[in-house]
Amino acid sequence: MSRFILLNAASLAALSLAACGDNMSSNTAMTTPTTETASIRPATAENATREAQDFVNAAGQASLVEIRTSEMALEKSASADVKAFAQMMIDNHKASIDKLKAATSAASLRPPIDVLDDFHMRRINDLVETDGDADFDADYGALQIDAHNDAIKLFEEYSRDPDATAQLKMYADESLPTLQTHRAEAEKIRDIAKKSDKTPNPS
Repeated sequence: MSRFILLNAASLAALSLAACGDNMSSNTAMTTPTTETASIRPATAENATREAQDFVNAAGQASLVEIRTSEMALEKSASADVKAFAQMMIDNHKASIDKLKAATSAASLRPPIDVLDDFHMRRINDLVETDGDADFDADYGALQIDAHNDAIKLFEEYSRDPDATAQLKMYADESLPTLQTHRAEAEKIRDIAKKSDKTPNPS
């Protein structure tokens, strides 16, 4: 009789240990996703920060090239329309850079650099070297169209990014209408310059 009790006690002990083992496995399985989720969050935040900084750098370069080429237009163009457009570009894009710097400061990011990279320097060199000053107005208009097409695409893509930094998304959304207006005005400048080039000089 006592032997039967001992056997039952041993069986119960074994069942208890098995149950504890199952509970431990269950708890471990339940905590694993939490650990994985926690490890994913910093990486996602890091990616969002890197993408935000990339946008800041690209947006800064876009404004800089438009300012630099417009300063050239003030010097080289003889057209009052082109000069007026160029001055608008300078004023608006300097204001845009100031807004970008404020947004980056609020988002704890580095401000845009004030030196043009190689790609944008090539755009300036192309403007100077294409046909000389004779066709400068048409070349300047065409460059401004291309530059604004690139900027609009950049700003639209960042604005649609679900991980966009709030301050930069607001900056992108507020800037887009101005960029679209600039592109439309640049198209007018290019078209006027092309018509002027085709007009025969009276002799």
